[in-house]
Amino acid sequence: MAEIKENVSKAKFPKLDRLDKRILNELQGDNLITNQELAQKVGLSPPPCLRRVKKLRESKIIAKDVAIIDPFKVNKTLVFTSITLLQQREDLLSNFERKMLEHPEILQCYFISGEVDYILVICVDNMNHYHDFARRIFANEPNIKTYRSNICLSQIKHQTKIELDDQIID
Repeated sequence: MAEIKENVSKAKFPKLDRLDKRILNELQGDNLITNQELAQKVGLSPPPCLRRVKKLRESKIIAKDVAIIDPFKVNKTLVFTSITLLQQREDLLSNFERKMLEHPEILQCYFISGEVDYILVICVDNMNHYHDFARRIFANEPNIKTYRSNICLSQIKHQTKIELDDQIID
């Protein structure tokens, strides 16, 4: 749970200046850009640009460099599942979160406020796969009060870029 709680605390991350934000905006559009090209686009010489990128990676502001695959083009099914727990004691929350981290089908898991406790994004081969997965994982979890599944029929928008205003100095 320490890994999860880390995401909530903003105090652990360095303050971003305009150049950091410009770098992040560029890298979110194309993280394969050369340091030379990146430096030119953000108005820096290459060595300080590279140092800044390294610092952003070390501080985990740049969490990962990945290839994003379209699940529909590889014949996968996305399922959005909301989960309501019976009890929300810290040990039970930690136990549930640990279990969710163990399953590669669960792409994302969010602890949220509102009527439900968690929202999961699950990627499976087909509905039979999801049916087996849900029975094995959710139906056998004694602290789950209810779970509701919504099957994604089509993807209207999928954006991973977090636009940072590089005109405002924080």
